[in-house]
Amino acid sequence: MGNEHGNPGTATHQAVPPLSASTTLMEGFITGIIGAGVVAAWFLLLDTIQHVPLWTPSLLGTVLFKGTDAAASHQAVDPGMVAAYTLVHHAAFIGVGLVASFLVSEIERIPPLGIALVFLFVFFETAFQIFLLAMGEPLLGGIAFWGVAVANLLAAAAMAAYLWYRHPRILTHFNRIWNED
Repeated sequence: MGNEHGNPGTATHQAVPPLSASTTLMEGFITGIIGAGVVAAWFLLLDTIQHVPLWTPSLLGTVLFKGTDAAASHQAVDPGMVAAYTLVHHAAFIGVGLVASFLVSEIERIPPLGIALVFLFVFFETAFQIFLLAMGEPLLGGIAFWGVAVANLLAAAAMAAYLWYRHPRILTHFNRIWNED
Protein backbone atom coordinates (compact mmCIF):
# COMPACT_ATOMS: atom_id res chain seq x y z
CA MET A 1 0.00 0.00 0.00
CA GLY A 2 1.04 3.61 -0.37
CA ASN A 3 2.61 5.78 2.23
CA GLU A 4 2.23 9.45 2.94
CA HIS A 5 5.43 10.26 1.00
CA GLY A 6 4.12 8.81 -2.27
CA ASN A 7 7.03 6.40 -2.75
CA PRO A 8 7.04 4.28 -5.91
CA GLY A 9 5.62 0.81 -5.71
CA THR A 10 2.47 1.89 -3.94
CA ALA A 11 -0.78 0.15 -4.62
CA THR A 12 -2.66 3.42 -4.86
CA HIS A 13 -2.17 5.43 -8.04
CA GLN A 14 -2.81 9.11 -8.27
CA ALA A 15 -4.73 10.25 -11.31
CA VAL A 16 -2.52 11.92 -13.87
CA PRO A 17 -4.13 14.95 -15.49
CA PRO A 18 -4.33 14.74 -19.30
CA LEU A 19 -1.87 16.76 -21.35
CA SER A 20 -3.19 19.92 -22.92
CA ALA A 21 -4.53 19.55 -26.44
CA SER A 22 -1.80 21.84 -27.81
CA THR A 23 0.94 19.76 -26.15
CA THR A 24 -0.51 16.52 -27.50
CA LEU A 25 -0.89 18.04 -30.99
CA MET A 26 2.67 19.37 -31.06
CA GLU A 27 4.06 16.10 -29.70
CA GLY A 28 2.04 14.15 -32.29
CA PHE A 29 3.21 16.41 -35.10
CA ILE A 30 6.86 15.96 -34.11
CA THR A 31 6.37 12.21 -33.67
CA GLY A 32 4.90 11.96 -37.16
CA ILE A 33 7.65 14.05 -38.74
CA ILE A 34 10.25 11.81 -37.07
CA GLY A 35 8.60 8.67 -38.44
CA ALA A 36 8.16 10.10 -41.94
CA GLY A 37 11.73 11.35 -41.97
CA VAL A 38 13.16 7.98 -40.94
CA VAL A 39 11.21 6.14 -43.65
CA ALA A 40 12.16 8.76 -46.27
CA ALA A 41 15.83 8.57 -45.27
CA TRP A 42 15.77 4.76 -45.41
CA PHE A 43 14.34 4.70 -48.93
CA LEU A 44 16.65 7.51 -50.05
CA LEU A 45 19.54 5.32 -48.89
CA LEU A 46 18.18 2.26 -50.70
CA ASP A 47 17.45 4.26 -53.86
CA THR A 48 20.91 5.86 -53.78
CA ILE A 49 22.56 2.45 -53.42
CA GLN A 50 20.62 1.42 -56.55
CA HIS A 51 21.86 4.64 -58.26
CA VAL A 52 18.41 6.24 -58.62
CA PRO A 53 17.83 8.63 -55.67
CA LEU A 54 14.15 9.44 -55.03
CA TRP A 55 12.92 6.59 -57.23
CA THR A 56 10.63 5.17 -54.52
CA PRO A 57 8.64 8.34 -53.73
CA SER A 58 8.43 9.11 -57.45
CA LEU A 59 7.04 5.64 -58.20
CA LEU A 60 4.63 5.67 -55.25
CA GLY A 61 3.44 9.16 -56.16
CA THR A 62 2.85 8.03 -59.73
CA VAL A 63 0.84 5.01 -58.53
CA LEU A 64 -1.16 7.14 -56.09
CA PHE A 65 -1.92 10.10 -58.38
CA LYS A 66 -1.77 8.69 -61.91
CA GLY A 67 -2.60 5.02 -61.43
CA THR A 68 -0.89 1.74 -62.06
CA ASP A 69 -0.89 2.12 -65.85
CA ALA A 70 1.22 5.28 -65.62
CA ALA A 71 3.48 3.62 -63.05
CA ALA A 72 4.05 0.62 -65.34
CA SER A 73 5.74 2.93 -67.84
CA HIS A 74 7.51 4.96 -65.12
CA GLN A 75 11.07 5.50 -66.39
CA ALA A 76 12.52 8.53 -64.63
CA VAL A 77 12.19 10.33 -61.33
CA ASP A 78 9.37 12.88 -61.53
CA PRO A 79 10.02 15.74 -59.06
CA GLY A 80 6.31 16.63 -59.00
CA MET A 81 5.38 13.10 -57.98
CA VAL A 82 8.15 13.10 -55.36
CA ALA A 83 6.76 16.33 -53.87
CA ALA A 84 3.13 15.15 -54.00
CA TYR A 85 3.91 11.78 -52.46
CA THR A 86 6.10 13.40 -49.80
CA LEU A 87 3.16 15.57 -48.70
CA VAL A 88 0.83 12.56 -48.49
CA HIS A 89 3.50 10.48 -46.75
CA HIS A 90 4.13 13.16 -44.13
CA ALA A 91 0.41 13.79 -43.60
CA ALA A 92 -0.17 10.07 -43.02
CA PHE A 93 2.69 9.87 -40.53
CA ILE A 94 1.53 13.01 -38.75
CA GLY A 95 -1.86 11.36 -38.38
CA VAL A 96 -0.22 8.26 -36.90
CA GLY A 97 1.93 10.47 -34.67
CA LEU A 98 -1.14 12.31 -33.37
CA VAL A 99 -2.88 9.05 -32.51
CA ALA A 100 0.28 7.66 -30.88
CA SER A 101 0.82 10.85 -28.87
CA PHE A 102 -2.78 10.83 -27.70
CA LEU A 103 -2.55 7.16 -26.69
CA VAL A 104 0.72 7.67 -24.82
CA SER A 105 -0.69 10.63 -22.91
CA GLU A 106 -3.81 8.63 -22.07
CA ILE A 107 -1.81 5.55 -20.98
CA GLU A 108 -0.67 7.62 -18.03
CA ARG A 109 -4.32 7.73 -16.95
CA ILE A 110 -5.65 4.48 -18.47
CA PRO A 111 -2.79 1.94 -18.74
CA PRO A 112 -4.65 -0.72 -20.80
CA LEU A 113 -4.60 1.70 -23.77
CA GLY A 114 -0.98 0.58 -24.17
CA ILE A 115 -2.29 -2.41 -26.08
CA ALA A 116 -3.76 0.04 -28.62
CA LEU A 117 -0.24 1.25 -29.43
CA VAL A 118 0.78 -2.27 -30.38
CA PHE A 119 -2.31 -2.63 -32.56
CA LEU A 120 -1.60 0.76 -34.17
CA PHE A 121 1.82 -0.43 -35.33
CA VAL A 122 0.51 -3.82 -36.51
CA PHE A 123 -2.37 -2.15 -38.39
CA PHE A 124 -0.16 0.28 -40.32
CA GLU A 125 2.50 -2.32 -41.09
CA THR A 126 -0.15 -4.71 -42.38
CA ALA A 127 -1.93 -1.98 -44.38
CA PHE A 128 1.19 -1.02 -46.30
CA GLN A 129 2.11 -4.66 -46.96
CA ILE A 130 -1.42 -5.18 -48.37
CA PHE A 131 -0.90 -2.06 -50.53
CA LEU A 132 2.29 -3.62 -51.90
CA LEU A 133 0.49 -6.89 -52.63
CA ALA A 134 -2.36 -5.05 -54.35
CA MET A 135 0.04 -3.10 -56.59
CA GLY A 136 1.84 -6.28 -57.57
CA GLU A 137 5.47 -7.29 -57.33
CA PRO A 138 6.25 -6.57 -61.02
CA LEU A 139 5.12 -2.95 -60.68
CA LEU A 140 6.71 -2.24 -57.32
CA GLY A 141 9.47 -4.85 -57.44
CA GLY A 142 12.07 -2.33 -56.33
CA ILE A 143 10.15 -1.76 -53.10
CA ALA A 144 10.75 -5.13 -51.53
CA PHE A 145 8.69 -6.32 -48.58
CA TRP A 146 11.81 -6.43 -46.42
CA GLY A 147 12.57 -2.79 -47.26
CA VAL A 148 9.13 -1.69 -46.11
CA ALA A 149 9.31 -3.85 -42.99
CA VAL A 150 12.72 -2.43 -42.03
CA ALA A 151 11.58 1.13 -42.77
CA ASN A 152 8.49 0.75 -40.61
CA LEU A 153 10.43 -0.88 -37.77
CA LEU A 154 12.99 1.93 -37.84
CA ALA A 155 10.23 4.55 -37.90
CA ALA A 156 8.35 2.88 -35.06
CA ALA A 157 11.54 2.67 -32.99
CA ALA A 158 12.37 6.33 -33.60
CA MET A 159 8.81 7.45 -32.84
CA ALA A 160 8.71 5.30 -29.69
CA ALA A 161 12.08 6.67 -28.58
CA TYR A 162 10.82 10.24 -28.93
CA LEU A 163 7.59 9.45 -27.05
CA TRP A 164 9.58 7.63 -24.38
CA TYR A 165 11.82 10.69 -24.07
CA ARG A 166 8.72 12.86 -23.65
CA HIS A 167 7.07 10.37 -21.24
CA PRO A 168 9.92 8.66 -19.35
CA ARG A 169 7.54 6.86 -16.97
CA ILE A 170 5.67 5.14 -19.81
CA LEU A 171 7.14 1.70 -19.03
CA THR A 172 5.82 1.99 -15.49
CA HIS A 173 2.36 2.51 -16.95
CA PHE A 174 2.79 -0.48 -19.29
CA ASN A 175 3.73 -2.61 -16.28
CA ARG A 176 0.52 -1.47 -14.57
CA ILE A 177 -1.48 -3.17 -17.34
CA TRP A 178 -0.49 -6.57 -15.96
CA ASN A 179 -0.17 -5.62 -12.28
CA GLU A 180 -3.47 -3.87 -11.53
CA ASP A 181 -4.68 -4.66 -8.02
